[in-house]
Amino acid sequence: MSYRFPTRSGVASLVCGVIFPAIVIVIELVSGFCASSFFDPLPTLGHIALVSAVPVINYLLWRAAGRDDDPNPWLLLAGGGAFAVAAVYTLLFLPMLPLAVVAIILAGLGLLPFAPIMAAIFALRWLFDLAARGQRLGRRAVAGFTIGLLLLTLIDLPATATYLALDRYRGDASNQASAVALMRALGDRETLLRLSYGDTVRATGLVSAFVSICSNGFFTSGRGDAGDARELYYRVTGKAFNAVERPVDRSDRFRMFGWDDDQGGNSVGGRVPGLALATSRIDGSVAASDNLAYVEWTLTVANRSAAQHEARFTLALPEGAVASRATLWVNGEPREASIAGRGEARAAYTKVVYNDRDPLLITTSGAQRLLVQAFPVAVNDTLQLRIGYTAPFTIASDGRRELALPAIVERNFDVPGALRHKVWIQGDGALASPDATLAASGTMLRGGLTDEDLLAHRPRILIARQMAASIRLGGVPATGKIPPLTVIQTIARDTAPRPSALMIVLDGSVGDKAAGEALVKALDAIPSGVPTGLSIAADTPVTIGPVPWSAAQRERVTAAITATRFVGGQDNGPALASALAAASQSNAALLWVHGPQPVAFATSQAEIQQMVDRLESLPALVRYQAEPGRAFAIEGNRWFDTARFVSPTGNPKSDLAGILSAMAGAGPRWTVLREEQPGVTTTGSVNIVRLWAAEQLSAQAGAKGKQREAALGLANRLNLVTPLSGAVVLETDKDYKDNGLPTPSADDVPTVPEPEVWALLIVLALAGGWLLRRRSRVLA
Repeated sequence: MSYRFPTRSGVASLVCGVIFPAIVIVIELVSGFCASSFFDPLPTLGHIALVSAVPVINYLLWRAAGRDDDPNPWLLLAGGGAFAVAAVYTLLFLPMLPLAVVAIILAGLGLLPFAPIMAAIFALRWLFDLAARGQRLGRRAVAGFTIGLLLLTLIDLPATATYLALDRYRGDASNQASAVALMRALGDRETLLRLSYGDTVRATGLVSAFVSICSNGFFTSGRGDAGDARELYYRVTGKAFNAVERPVDRSDRFRMFGWDDDQGGNSVGGRVPGLALATSRIDGSVAASDNLAYVEWTLTVANRSAAQHEARFTLALPEGAVASRATLWVNGEPREASIAGRGEARAAYTKVVYNDRDPLLITTSGAQRLLVQAFPVAVNDTLQLRIGYTAPFTIASDGRRELALPAIVERNFDVPGALRHKVWIQGDGALASPDATLAASGTMLRGGLTDEDLLAHRPRILIARQMAASIRLGGVPATGKIPPLTVIQTIARDTAPRPSALMIVLDGSVGDKAAGEALVKALDAIPSGVPTGLSIAADTPVTIGPVPWSAAQRERVTAAITATRFVGGQDNGPALASALAAASQSNAALLWVHGPQPVAFATSQAEIQQMVDRLESLPALVRYQAEPGRAFAIEGNRWFDTARFVSPTGNPKSDLAGILSAMAGAGPRWTVLREEQPGVTTTGSVNIVRLWAAEQLSAQAGAKGKQREAALGLANRLNLVTPLSGAVVLETDKDYKDNGLPTPSADDVPTVPEPEVWALLIVLALAGGWLLRRRSRVLA
């Protein structure tokens, strides 16, 4: 019988090699301390199973080492695997050991990284002891070690592929294409999503850690630049990373104060745990005679996290709408927004955010989109804000008049499934809606909508059909030395001219598949002879030049769409550039059918910017987005800012057929023209003037000097948020003064009349009509 050191099977070795590692595993599973501070050592169930098996196998080795009989050969195999797992984790924790020595004085937490070392040392000692008792037992242990390494490599394969793909994606176009292919085939999308949210960038497995260290360095920081991860996530899934809830893991239990990397920026960014929409109401007043409505959306966001946060969201307005009011409740009192230059408004907002004050900022984000930012939503508290806008009713060729409700298409907070957006619309005539959740009662329309209802088909408000031409006047009275402003609105019937070229750009992303299929059916709306072409954004781009529409051209376009493999998220830039080049003649039109576009690809964005700046003639841009989400636009680019953005109804075939028919000049149409009338004074609707001013200001984001001053003066006078101007609410009048902004007045903003006001107006109108009728009888 060979001599053995008694300490190898004693209580001390049991504590160091078995109990201590087991306690550390339990602590990490419960608290997520390492996951929140450094990297996640137990990211998957496979990792948890392998790591948890180490103390169990070590216990069996300890028992066998204390006996005199021959060990089970299978135990040597399992022991070799346990040693492999412990040895790999020892290497992973090696960079932390110097810090751990210092941290030992802090409640003993510095001892935790030593658990893998202890497990590896004692597993190796017991394996040597047991292997010496019989022939070929050592080979069993070596085989077990090899199997352990293979198992670690296999469960780490998705993470390894993810880090390899992310590393390659930082390269040129060919490297990016291979990175997307690798990520789609083998990558771990949840790991990529965590990286998109700025979570730990340190890998866990042996191979993935090697890849991560080669990319980021040996002593990588806990948080990294999430931009590439967000872009790659879109390319792989076709979704914006913030369209998916932030993964909740063990690290969130220990992370008491989650940092919001996107706070104070110029994008919505990632979802913030603990933020949720608490209440929502949409109130509106309809002036059918003026063919417009004024609508206010009042929201309350609640914060149930342990730190104050910024609420951010993108609001999709109906076609032709312009924001004309912004309100933030400060200390229980509503404060109205000041209208200033876009840059000045953002600078004031950012300054106040850094000082932990109460600001609200609203800026445009392309045509018919608003980026809304409000701070702070205090801990266990709520923040209330209101956004008002003026919008025209769209008029179909048959006179049908409708107005879509707004929707939140991108947000950094949750919307509970039980929440209902309470809608109450009052009009000066009969109202109706094709949506069953909105009940009409004479001049009133009410209902409660889920967030899914708003996003899926944007419920409509209907008013009486347009049967004849009409003329309405809008006016703003003189203010001091500023003369009055009068606008005439003419609604008339005419025939739309046929475009010189009609280019269709189709997004080949997975979120646009249904729209692509509907587009094939909607092609019948294009009349014969209209030069029509197609450009498809896909892994393999397709471009069909514009030629007169015929059965042969329809067949070519249909075949190209049908052959498209809608997958992941596509860069639409090259397809847009090709379409712009093909439709650069005057009176051309471009229809862009796309899904969510959350990523600005630097190379293609620069190409589009150059073409828009240099082309002498640009096609009229019409956008259709069937699936909700961010809509890519170049800030301050007049081509994007002046686009027509059609609100989807949930029926893409019908929507696209109507759009193509109108764009191709297939028949008569109703047009709305608003023109200034200098020297005329009227007391008509100020909202008509607002819609006219929005049309004038939509292309002036790049205005300078006196032209910019005049444009800002008009936006301020009418309280408009445009590509040139932003709305900002600050906490006090002193804050406005300190930032060089005009102090707003509640008297300058539009409001929704209360129900009793509507009742009074209706009574007065009836009384006036009765008096006029009685007077006519007396005169007769």
